[in-house]
Amino acid sequence: MRIFGKGAQGAEPRIERSSVERFFEERAGKLSQVGALKAVLYQDKHPDLAERRDAAEKARIRPLLRLAGHERVLDVGSGTGRWTDELASSVAYYHGIDFSAGLVEYARQRHPPGPRVGFTVASADDYSLESLGVGEPFDVILCCGVMIYLNDDEVDRALRCMAEVCAPQARIVLREPVGIADRLTISEHYSDEMEQTYNAIYRTEEELIRRIGHELGTRGFHVSDAGDVYEAALNNRAETIQRWFVMERP
Repeated sequence: MRIFGKGAQGAEPRIERSSVERFFEERAGKLSQVGALKAVLYQDKHPDLAERRDAAEKARIRPLLRLAGHERVLDVGSGTGRWTDELASSVAYYHGIDFSAGLVEYARQRHPPGPRVGFTVASADDYSLESLGVGEPFDVILCCGVMIYLNDDEVDRALRCMAEVCAPQARIVLREPVGIADRLTISEHYSDEMEQTYNAIYRTEEELIRRIGHELGTRGFHVSDAGDVYEAALNNRAETIQRWFVMERP
C-alpha cells in the first residue's frame, strides 16, 4: 500500500516496527545470495547501480564529516559495516549500531571489535553511552537511511539519542531519502525487486528539518547545510530523492 500525505484517516500513517525488523533480518539472511552491498542498498537485480550509488554517496558524504583523525565517530544504522572500512582507520574510535543482529554479526566478522572499533545491536531510538559500553561522547555521528524506517515518535527519540551521546562540540550528518512533493508511506508493500515485503516513510525535506529543529535545535544544534547525494542518473525514483543534512553544535 502506498499512502500520500495523511491518508484517509486524517493522521500520518504508521508502519509496523516488527515488519521492519523482520525485513532487515531477512536481508541479513540473504547476505550470501546478494552480497554485503546490495543487502543494505538493495537494487538486488541491478548490482551496478548499487555499486555506483555506494561510491557516489561516500564521495559526497565523507568530506562533510570533516575528519581530522582525532574524532570519535558513531555510525547509526551501520548495517554490514559499509562505512567501517571508510572510517575506522581514519579516526580515533568508530562505533556502529544497528537493530539487526544478523547485520551486526556480519560487520563484526569483517571488522573484529578492538580498541578503535566497536559494534552494538541497538535501535536508533533507544541507546545511550552506557548501553553502548563507551565512556566518552562522540564528536561525529553519521546516520544513513535510517529515519524512513521509523515512525514519527521514533524519529524524535532517535534525534534525542544522537544529541545525548554527542560531545559539547559535535557534528551530525544525515543521508536520508525524502518525498519530493508529499510525504509517502509504503506499508506492507511487496517489492518484486527485492522479493520481500517493504515498509518505509518518506517525509518531505520540510517535515524532516522541522523535526530536526524541534529535537536538536533545543539542544544547541542547527542545520548548517543540505544538498543532493546523487546526480540525476543515480536517482531512479520519481517520488523520492536522496538528500544530505549537516547539523552542528559549535
